[in-house]
Amino acid sequence: MGLEKFQIYFDNPQAVFYTGQNVSGKIVLVTSTPKKVRAINVKIKGEAKVAWTETREHTTTTTTTSTNDGDSSTPTSQTETVTFSNEEVYFENKFTAYGGGSDQTLNAGEHVFPFSYVLPTNLPSSFEGEHGHIRYTVRAVLDRPWTFDHEAKAAFTIISTLDLNTEPQAAAPANAQKSKTYCCLCCASGPVNVTLSLPTGGAVPGESLFPTLDVENNSRVYLSLIRLRLKKRLVYKARGSTKTEEMSIAEKNLGYVDSGQSHTFEREALLVPSLPPSNLKNCSIIDLDYYLEAHFTSSGMYSNFELRVPVLIGTIPLHQNFAQYTPAVQSQPQSQPLGWNFSPSAPYRDGSPSYPDLPPPTYQQSVFGPRSVVDRADNQYIYGEKNFAPMYPVYHHS
Repeated sequence: MGLEKFQIYFDNPQAVFYTGQNVSGKIVLVTSTPKKVRAINVKIKGEAKVAWTETREHTTTTTTTSTNDGDSSTPTSQTETVTFSNEEVYFENKFTAYGGGSDQTLNAGEHVFPFSYVLPTNLPSSFEGEHGHIRYTVRAVLDRPWTFDHEAKAAFTIISTLDLNTEPQAAAPANAQKSKTYCCLCCASGPVNVTLSLPTGGAVPGESLFPTLDVENNSRVYLSLIRLRLKKRLVYKARGSTKTEEMSIAEKNLGYVDSGQSHTFEREALLVPSLPPSNLKNCSIIDLDYYLEAHFTSSGMYSNFELRVPVLIGTIPLHQNFAQYTPAVQSQPQSQPLGWNFSPSAPYRDGSPSYPDLPPPTYQQSVFGPRSVVDRADNQYIYGEKNFAPMYPVYHHS
């Protein structure tokens, strides 16, 4: 075949960029024999897509005519699978990196073609989920005459800054209360009164949540297991339907509270892992929020219950916490072409307030892991990593 390498490299090896920054890199092509080409075309694109299916049951009535008894109706149940989808494009920049006129010959050896694009400032953060994504990619197509084309593709992470210092909810305490009454053999039992509170309503990845949970069990029911859970709630939006998804991110078992007893659980730390920021600002088809949940398992046949407080996940921590952090030690990229000079691996926070006393974070893969970035537009000859996990800022305590 002669094509030994067709790869996209970003000048920032971690491929993490903030809105408004310049995305730059190189397309590297290595061929062992001369190749005839029309052009090398490049597309840098940002988009969001959602898709899912739902099964719906319909009842139709079939009328049968009988000579002796007249007409009769028979109901028939039918199952239908309905697909819902939606998408929005944030930008699409196309250009030709090489050629574009008459056929040309690429000599054997290595060829390097630079690319560069200044990102818009109103982009949502990268996100990869089961039923949708916000994805940013660079695609290069080696257009060849009279034969199939080759493609190279690479995804990169966009961070839309969510500064907790500009969000009133983040610095304020968060709390919720609930009273649960059980019916025991037709007689009302005393209530279970619970209060869940956080000293602040906002956090960044790398920080720990330190909730306080007060439980006053005046009932006759044994609360056999009490759990704390950090959870996410996603809402995917398509024309005609929405799909809601909830998932536990981190959890801790606290213990139990017997009938007639009270207990206060405090300083039970829950570490916030690498997560996309709340809300996914500037995306209208995917909503994301987080909350801390206290879940109560009741003994016997009694129903369980839960209590929730919202948690705002940001990309810049509260100023009052800056002194807790140590400077990040950036990991080196696992592979780079020899002899190339790359810019520093930690991106700057373009467009956000200047905080000279805030040590920079590291950038870690999303706790949700990688997902396939292959789509219908990709052909079977595509080069590049097929799976991708966005990387988010994580702050480290001293």
